Amino acid sequence: MTLLVSAAAIAGGLAIGLLLTALRASAQPWLHLPARALVAFLRKTPLLVQLFFWYFGAAQLLGEDVVGAIIGWGGIAVGAWRLPAPSFEFLAAAFGIALYAGAFFSEELRAGIRAVPRGQREAALSLGFTPRAAFLRVVLPQALRVSALPLLGQCANTIKNTSLAMGIGLAELAYSARQVETDTLLAFQAFAVATVLYAGVILLLQWVAPRVLRRLGWTSTSTLPDGAPA
Repeated sequence: MTLLVSAAAIAGGLAIGLLLTALRASAQPWLHLPARALVAFLRKTPLLVQLFFWYFGAAQLLGEDVVGAIIGWGGIAVGAWRLPAPSFEFLAAAFGIALYAGAFFSEELRAGIRAVPRGQREAALSLGFTPRAAFLRVVLPQALRVSALPLLGQCANTIKNTSLAMGIGLAELAYSARQVETDTLLAFQAFAVATVLYAGVILLLQWVAPRVLRRLGWTSTSTLPDGAPA
């Protein structure tokens, strides 16, 4: 469950971060001002409070009929194969964490855009690119390469933040460790195993992702951790 909600939150957070970054780069005040305000608001409020809002306030925000339809959805069936529907706790956690992570992803992407020399955009415009095409085809690809490793750090933070989903009843790793501790009174052992599992997932991500990025040409060998084999 931790891996599933982490994957959903990271994928959703990256999409939200790209959208917020594009809006903040717009010259239109009615686009970039609300995006800047949303990023500031999300970054300055606790994630746990945001999760409580999306979980407990969803019935009033979406309406009881919509929430009831989500809870009552049985999933997707294709022949003998069946994909069960995600629980409401999972959806609230994935969306809330993705939105929170998107604000931090947006900041990393914005820093990457600012690191791209201004002459790159001006050269693209002089070659006949529209401002939108210059941003999407020239500036953004370079910004993604600059931001790749900082974004990886935010992905690791997102995995750790999934532990807060236990506050709304999602049976992820921290919730399960708490249940084991309650049933067995083995607090040290339960939370030690949970800690090792969190560390193992994050270390695996930090070991695999830089190598994948290097093979894609987004990072150089010098950016790998000291002593890591190429």
